Amino acid sequence: MDPKTILSDGFNEQQWVDQISKNFDDEGGDDISDVPVSVFSVPKATTRFKPEAYVPVAIALGPYHHFEARLYQMERFKVAAVKTILSMDQVSSFESSVINRLVEKEPMIRACYHKYINLHDDTLAWIFAIDGLFLIGLFTQYVDISTLMPKKLINNGVLYRDVMVLENQIPMYLLDEIWKALRLSSTFQDQNGDRELISMMRKFCEAHSPLQLAKDFNNRVERRYLHLLDFMYHLIVNNQDTPEALEVVVLHDDDDNDNDNNNNNDDDTKIVKEDHLKENLEEVMEMGLRLGMKTKAERPIKVIESIPWEKISNLLGLKVLKHDQEDDDDEPIVTEIEIPSVSSLSKHAQINFSHTSGGIKDVKFDKNSATLYLPIITLEDYSEVVLRNLLAYEVATSSSTPELAQYIDLMSGIIDTEADVKVLRDKGIIKGNMNDKDIADLFNGMNKSSLYASSNNTIEDINEYYKNRPMIKAWTFIKRDLIYSQKVATVVLTILASLLMVLYSFCEVYGCSRFSGKK
Repeated sequence: MDPKTILSDGFNEQQWVDQISKNFDDEGGDDISDVPVSVFSVPKATTRFKPEAYVPVAIALGPYHHFEARLYQMERFKVAAVKTILSMDQVSSFESSVINRLVEKEPMIRACYHKYINLHDDTLAWIFAIDGLFLIGLFTQYVDISTLMPKKLINNGVLYRDVMVLENQIPMYLLDEIWKALRLSSTFQDQNGDRELISMMRKFCEAHSPLQLAKDFNNRVERRYLHLLDFMYHLIVNNQDTPEALEVVVLHDDDDNDNDNNNNNDDDTKIVKEDHLKENLEEVMEMGLRLGMKTKAERPIKVIESIPWEKISNLLGLKVLKHDQEDDDDEPIVTEIEIPSVSSLSKHAQINFSHTSGGIKDVKFDKNSATLYLPIITLEDYSEVVLRNLLAYEVATSSSTPELAQYIDLMSGIIDTEADVKVLRDKGIIKGNMNDKDIADLFNGMNKSSLYASSNNTIEDINEYYKNRPMIKAWTFIKRDLIYSQKVATVVLTILASLLMVLYSFCEVYGCSRFSGKK
């Protein structure tokens, strides 16, 4: 773009004048004041972490990406697919019955889109006629259409992910107009046509939604859905189960001595290089409990707090690095909410995990049973794109209750590693063919939502419960007031562990009844 001009590349001044003049003179045209903008261009603030997730990779639907060279090669497949669902009579009358109808509705079409569409009316009508029919064909005759498409689109889920991209949405209003123009419903009436189209969209969403949908759906159209992504979004956020339907699945056995080396890299603050430190602390605490401190959980904490840590570090010639001296140069690009990982919640706070047959509104932490209830999520190769675009749509519509964003924030906070994913998969909370590493990468790459302004009671309850556990209290004290130096931590904890091991060995031989109160 020339910095000396206010016009963007490809802008046609005469076309703009013709369009404005036509709209100005069209007194009898459709009233577009009530037409909501439904297809948004995703802002850079949303796409900066993974821009490729917000654009189609094979199939362009609608005007935003239609003429991109990398996508235009698929146009012949779309045309071939469309012709399979039309009769010979419909093909021959296609221009008069469909194209002309869409040209008449051109102001309504443009009103659905966030960007100004710099295309002629006829061009726009042909784009939506082909792309709209292609989408309807996916709902009605998927088997026939899939045989015409390149196998890589079907096998890798590329077609499904492209259909759910926000900038690739076809407004429901246009699908209705095409449906009416071709009389695709055998028992056509306006309301019946809506019901039939919505019913087919429901089946498509059930097959490809990562989260379960509302169960109380019926064929009566209660609201005007804007497009396929909007339809899936509302079915997800409106799915809610009754409390009685929650099924408790206990995560832990009573054996607390199992080795879980894969989980030692998870802690409540995610500070780099604390894994080995925390592992040593766990061993020290466990030995302390074996020496008779089990009946008084606060005693290990008091013992640790009473040790003159600063004097010890001075005698060792080591410098203690305070929290405010921490190096912030390596600030993470992706921010997450502050909450322990699944492994930390499980191992250090004995929190259980359970799946519910409901949806994201049923996320709940029960303090009495120490159980976190989560909805079932099914993740396939294309699911990350679906989730990201659902979130982008929620942001674009300025939802006052960002329910999906709060759920994704929670999952991104508690999933750090493959070990976390495995725990949730074993409990039936995570399903699907995506492997554990890719799932961990998915949630680690989801930036905290900017809409996450209101407090989340579930997260607050979990954090409050977690930080009040004796082990976590001890660790918080050491981390806050002493050990921000790996060297100090290693030396001090090694000495403490050695002393406890000597004492433990002595008690094994001679007995220490006065420590434990037992003979």
